[in-house]
Order: sequence, then structure tokens, then C-alpha cells
Amino acid sequence: MTQPVPPRTSAHKPYLDAIRATLQAAFCIENFESQVVERHNKPEVEVKSSKQLLLNPVVISRNQNERILVEGSVNSVRISIAVKQADDLEKILCKRLMRFMMQRADDFHILRRKPIPEYDISFLITNFHAETMYKHRLVDFIIYFLEEIDKEISEMKLAVSSRARIMRTVAIVVSILLVLLFVVLSMWEDSLFKLHPSLMAASYLGFMFQAINIFSTDDTSRSPSLPRRKQIFIHSLLQLGTIICSIIAFTAIYLRKEQGNRPHFTSWHGFIGLIAFVWSLLQALCGLFLTIFQRYIRSIGLTYAQLLLGLASNWFKNKMPNNTIIYSIIFYLLTSSMLFLAHKCVEQIFEMNSTQLFFHIRRLSVIMTKYHVDWNSSQQYCLLHTSLPLMNMKKLIDNKDSIKSDGYDELPHMRIKANASTDEKGMHRKEQL
Repeated sequence: MTQPVPPRTSAHKPYLDAIRATLQAAFCIENFESQVVERHNKPEVEVKSSKQLLLNPVVISRNQNERILVEGSVNSVRISIAVKQADDLEKILCKRLMRFMMQRADDFHILRRKPIPEYDISFLITNFHAETMYKHRLVDFIIYFLEEIDKEISEMKLAVSSRARIMRTVAIVVSILLVLLFVVLSMWEDSLFKLHPSLMAASYLGFMFQAINIFSTDDTSRSPSLPRRKQIFIHSLLQLGTIICSIIAFTAIYLRKEQGNRPHFTSWHGFIGLIAFVWSLLQALCGLFLTIFQRYIRSIGLTYAQLLLGLASNWFKNKMPNNTIIYSIIFYLLTSSMLFLAHKCVEQIFEMNSTQLFFHIRRLSVIMTKYHVDWNSSQQYCLLHTSLPLMNMKKLIDNKDSIKSDGYDELPHMRIKANASTDEKGMHRKEQL
């Protein structure tokens, strides 16, 4: 009885039917002894000792990121699969899953330890496998693997996204609770001083954290009714609230000390608070007029350092109970909460910048491999990587004519290399002579 195959969707059926028919035709392999080494049988698709023993490679593609390469020969078949990877999270999950499979290649007889370049996983099936296993079962296994790998990655992505959504919800709740705590503690102070801790907490723990958190990189948590422009608009409003609250809080504590004839900025809390206040104002102005300065938002750690020093102020100590153990527990709980919020903000910022850097390096490496590596006969049918049209070709390649002479098109679609390289033509003419 053959291995059960899950029901196909209408979108997958033509793609899988084409793969099944191609594999059934390619599995016409037989025992063929090596022409180089006596009494040995080497997979001709790997050693490529003679072109007469190789079949033309076939690429079956469903879209730009999902394709399969079938390379046949007289005694072996090599199947390479490129798994669909829509975003960075799917790329990470796919890489870890493939690494897990490669570590168990000894128990997986048809799995190739090292996949073909530009593909995620490769299978090598020889005539010995075809003699000991049913061919239709091998075909069913490849089809089953193609269907299950997408399902497995999607389930892993949902699990990771759900955990990230929970942590983001916890961070929002912690932010709101911290703001309410400082508002309640400062409620019974005089008219000027109570504005300082309450509005500073609302400014940095409330508005600024929510302004950064709205640009979450988790695509599954974003509302489809919240486009990018609306996110930027809400971010601007929240940052405006941060500026207004911080200015009022700074003015209130300044006037309070002026009324009491006390010196300004003598403690670490006051000194770092002044630096954080001035830097946040400059950062907000740069964000309003020059978008290039938005990446220097990492100063969020400075504002949280100022808030942490506020926990060691005399006002906060007077609000806490006299018991040292209880005070230490409350102090460390509040410190951990603020560090958690700072970590979430800085983690998101660095993730956004590192993602952009990853894409730039990836595109550059793809272009270098596409245009500066000699192509052999097995690579005659290749797909143009979808990231090529996204790059600025003028900055990376001075002469566009060299690209066109190689037979490539810059359109963001799948293109097949039309003509072989000049070296291949020369070799073909020599063989004819």
C-alpha cells in the first residue's frame, strides 16, 4: 500500500502533477558500471563523466521562491527543492529545519548531505534505491514531502508569532501598570511636584514605548486596516505626546526647585535626566524634518536609565515602606519591568536595522554569484533571483550591457537563460569536430 498523500488544494494540484509526471519519467534508471573505475557503479549525475549519460535538467517552478530541479542520468536522479520563504522568519525556520534533517542524513538514505547551491534540500536516488524500493513510493514520498514542508513551516511560524504576540501584550500591560503606579504615588504631592514623576512616566514609559511598539516587525500581529502611513501618523502623535509631557514635567520640577532655592542638576538622576530630555527633543525634531535621523532612536536606553535612577530618589524612598526587604523586592520588580520595556524597544530597533542590512548583503551576494561565475551545462536552465530588480544596478554594476550580453532580463519574473555561454559553445564545436 502506498504512502497516503494529503488532499491537495486547487493551487497546488497542477504544480504537484507536473512534478509527479517528471519524476515518473526520470526514474527510468538502471545499473550502469562506471566508465572510469572498474567494477564500480558511480552516480553519473554526480560525477558527470560523460554527457551522453546525462539528461537535460528540468526546473519546475510554482513562483519565484518555490521550485524544484530534477537532474537525471542513466543510473541516478538528483532532486533539489527550493522551499517557499516569504519573510525572514520563514527563512530562519526553514534553515533550522533543514539543518535538523542534514544531521540525520545517515538514517535518511536518499538525502544528500549538502544541497545544490540556490536550493534548500537535495535528494540523490540511485539505481540501488530503485531496486530495493518501489518507484511509485519514492514519487509519493517526494510529493508528500513538498506538501508537508510548507505546512510544517507555517505551523512553526504561527507558534513563534503567537509567542511574540503574547510578549508584546505583556510589555504593553507592564507599560500601563508602571504609568498608573507613578501617577498614584504622586497624586498626594503638591501641585507642581506631582506633575514631574507622573508626566515623565507617562512620557517615556507610556507614549514613547507605544510609539516604538507600533512598528512591530511581526507581520501576523498587524491589523490589515492599519497601513504604513497610518502607523507613521500614530507614531507622530504619540511622539508629540511624549514631547509635551516631558516639557511640562521638566518645567514643573525646575520651577519647584526655583521656589525652594535649591540647586539644579546636582544628582545623577537630574544630570542624566537633563541629557535624556535634551536628546529626546533633538531626536523628535530630527524625526519631524529629516527621516534619515530616525535610526538614531537607540537613545531610548538613556531615558530608561534616567527613570531607573528615579527609583533611588528621596521622593520614591519616602513612598516605600520602611521594611528593607519589601523595599528591595519592589525596587527590583520595577527595575526589571523597566529593563524589560527597554529591551523590547531596543530589540525591535536593532531587528529592523539588521534586517535591512541582511537584505543588502544578500542582494549583493546574489548579484556577484549571478554575473561573475561561469555557468556550466547543468545550470543552463536557471531562474533569475527576485531580489535583483530591487537593487540599484547603477551602483553595483557599471556596465549594463554586460548583463544583457549574458542573456538576463531585469524584470522581476522568472526568466530562463536563453543561450549558453561562449565557453560552452566552444566546447560543443570542438566535440562536433
